[in-house]
Amino acid sequence: MDFHDEVRVGQHTYGINAKGELAGEDQPAGVAVEFTGADADGRVVAEGNLLIAVDGLGDASAFLTRTLDALAALHAPPGRSRSRPRPPNAGRPWTDADGELLRERWLNALGESAARLAGELAEELGRTRAAVRAQLPRLGCDPDVPGRPLGQA
Repeated sequence: MDFHDEVRVGQHTYGINAKGELAGEDQPAGVAVEFTGADADGRVVAEGNLLIAVDGLGDASAFLTRTLDALAALHAPPGRSRSRPRPPNAGRPWTDADGELLRERWLNALGESAARLAGELAEELGRTRAAVRAQLPRLGCDPDVPGRPLGQA
């Protein structure tokens, strides 16, 4: 498995090359990742190499995103708004277990505030409130009324 991409972000161009490292029997043991970033004049602003086990890619992605977001906010120029770090599971696929927990907790929460419950569940599941609200209809839950299945009045 090889992956190559280049993208321009602001005044910088970033490139990435990833190659699967085989453990034997044609089974990938990990992914070797090489990345670079350069400004408009070609000066290198970022470079690095990572070797990540295949079964750790999701967690490594969440960790690196969280770490880089926090570092960018820490080193933001004065007066520039600092964004909050993304929750650890932001952008990751929902697991069956997390979906079931969300569905069960939502449907068993009669009379609770939808906003408060969505916030609690977002924190617990490492998601944003928006992600929780977007997932609820997929699980057959009315996102506006805790305790009510979708389609009931």
